[in-house]
Amino acid sequence: MKHTETYENYKELLVKVNEILDKLENDREDFDKLVEYYYSDQFQKDYDDSNEGKIDSSINQGILTEDAIYDLMGDDYYLALRFLNLANKMIQHH
Repeated sequence: MKHTETYENYKELLVKVNEILDKLENDREDFDKLVEYYYSDQFQKDYDDSNEGKIDSSINQGILTEDAIYDLMGDDYYLALRFLNLANKMIQHH
């Protein structure tokens, strides 16, 4: 029965998506703080210090590139657009 399989698969998928959305919502405050840091004077100071070798090389400096946080912000934005498009389709079909 194809419809039964579709039902079971979709039901399981909704549970997984809700779990991921819960995590995304819970981590949102930390992400917002990261974006705030990116636009702060402290980020610019840390960025300069990293480029000048003033930060111990044993400390992970991966976010102190020009693009790391910016690219993540872009990914977040495009994911939000995808959510909006999907939500619109879901609502229109009810």
